[in-house]
Amino acid sequence: MESETCRVCGGDGRITNSFGGSSTACPSCRGSGRRSNEPLFRDVTRTKPAPQPTNRAAVRDARPTWPVSSTGIQLATLVKNSAHPEETKARHIRDIIEHEETHGTVTKTFMRKLQKQL
Repeated sequence: MESETCRVCGGDGRITNSFGGSSTACPSCRGSGRRSNEPLFRDVTRTKPAPQPTNRAAVRDARPTWPVSSTGIQLATLVKNSAHPEETKARHIRDIIEHEETHGTVTKTFMRKLQKQL
């Protein structure tokens, strides 16, 4: 790494205020009196990787498509075997899955409510 005498402070490493006589470290050489060839500021625009676009479809597909708990599976099977239209069955099964996600399992109250609808 080559270095040369700082042109701002003249190699002194300090610069003085012409009005009050106070001196501080030279901002160009940072007080060393020697100026290196590397740039004073580094490029910080490329320090982080570019943000990746969110794929909402992949997040949606990662959700379970069938209940996990034994009570939820039994209830979903009951819904699946019912005589309702496919859209209604899909909505009820989706409701069971969402209930399991929020409550951890299918509650008795939810089970009674769904059985009344069937």
